[in-house]
Amino acid sequence: MHSQLVASCSLTLPGHSRSSRGAAASCPSIKSVRSVRGMGVVSKAYKVEIEHQGKVTSMEVDEDTTILEAAEENGLELPHDCRLGVCMTCPARLVEGNVDQSGSMLSEDVSEKGYALLCVSRPESDCKFKTIAEEEVLDLQLMTSQF
Repeated sequence: MHSQLVASCSLTLPGHSRSSRGAAASCPSIKSVRSVRGMGVVSKAYKVEIEHQGKVTSMEVDEDTTILEAAEENGLELPHDCRLGVCMTCPARLVEGNVDQSGSMLSEDVSEKGYALLCVSRPESDCKFKTIAEEEVLDLQLMTSQF
């Protein structure tokens, strides 16, 4: 993915006189670009919406931040426990977008049906989530493990 960005985007970081390759405001998939500790490390941020208990909260989430971490930073209290993608206490339906949840214990079948664990999900695009009851994802997970 990074090689695609390098080929098509460039950016002049604040305090730097020359362009740094990696990301730019002209790239439509990148909502914001941040310099980390002034070292020129660039991370992408995406627009994420979470519907929880009938209320929709929108936020920007860096690609290296989990959805749960960003929600907490934005004052949204979501159910969670282990923060390791194991206990299944933080499930949500991924309504739109893509996430990396490679650290999740969800089966591939359940993930492909649009379920995610917010404690390990990191955005790869703009996303919309709807939180769900833990039982919904547990039932699906148990059904797929029986076959």
